[in-house]
Amino acid sequence: MLAAGHSVASSTRSALVFLQLLSRGRMFVWSEAQARRLLGRARADTEVDGERKWLEDQLGCPSSDQEHTLPGEGLGARQQNEGPEDLQCRLHAGGNDGDWWVGERLLDLGAGDGYVTRILAAGARQIDVTEASVIMRHRLRERGYRVLDAWSWMKDVEDAEYDVVTCLNLLDRCDTPRTLLTDIHAKLASHGALVIALVLPFSPYVEIGTIDNLPSEELGVTGSNIESQVNSLAKDVFPSLGYKLERWSRLPYLCEGDLDQAFYWLSDVVLVLSKVDSVSADMTLDGGEEHYSDALDQVTSGLGQVNIEN
Repeated sequence: MLAAGHSVASSTRSALVFLQLLSRGRMFVWSEAQARRLLGRARADTEVDGERKWLEDQLGCPSSDQEHTLPGEGLGARQQNEGPEDLQCRLHAGGNDGDWWVGERLLDLGAGDGYVTRILAAGARQIDVTEASVIMRHRLRERGYRVLDAWSWMKDVEDAEYDVVTCLNLLDRCDTPRTLLTDIHAKLASHGALVIALVLPFSPYVEIGTIDNLPSEELGVTGSNIESQVNSLAKDVFPSLGYKLERWSRLPYLCEGDLDQAFYWLSDVVLVLSKVDSVSADMTLDGGEEHYSDALDQVTSGLGQVNIEN
């Protein structure tokens, strides 16, 4: 049985490498407008006509046949290495040094090929990323991002702190998710935001470093459905690690598929967390399980001002 399990895991990894070589497996999580809204940094000029808005929601940046040039000067080496997709996003975000709406420093853990990273990268000056896949790391470097080691990134950044850290669809693929969240806490600026995307109900599956594909460390989520698990994350898991839930929403999580299916569709819960030094009584949410009984329809004032639409 052990040998059979090892064979299946090896076959799965081989299939993933093959799809990566074919440029498959790209993720679609959010548009710039959605990211700005969740981070509380929405722009006043994001109202666009129906077709343009649809393109932004689908692709994360506007479609354009215009020449990919950037206004302004002093754009730096990272921008010189950006591809057309990155340039479209930066043009949409303003394309200059005066619109750093994400912050000075962004860290994207488990960045894949950088397609989702570029949404926030358009509003940050320095972008650091981690990724386990050798092929994906190469693509991240082609985009001009600084690629850190996926297991020792804390040592690589030394004393640096980040304004925003993203951990999108990674915790359920991580062998030690609580340790990772503790490490992030140490490198997140006091004013910073941690953005986590999770497919709920939570179902961990570790692709690298295990035989049975189970994590060696449990995240600690309880409950059997989305509402109860969001409640568990907000009341127990995140506060125990020094985080407070500020805003959250549910978004469609699209992933380019394989030879059998063009796209896979899941429902992502995206959570924006702030950093706190200690857990206080006012961080917990009153109302128990019933507090989130309508979690997919509305968010109470205590969790921010993000309306959720089905």
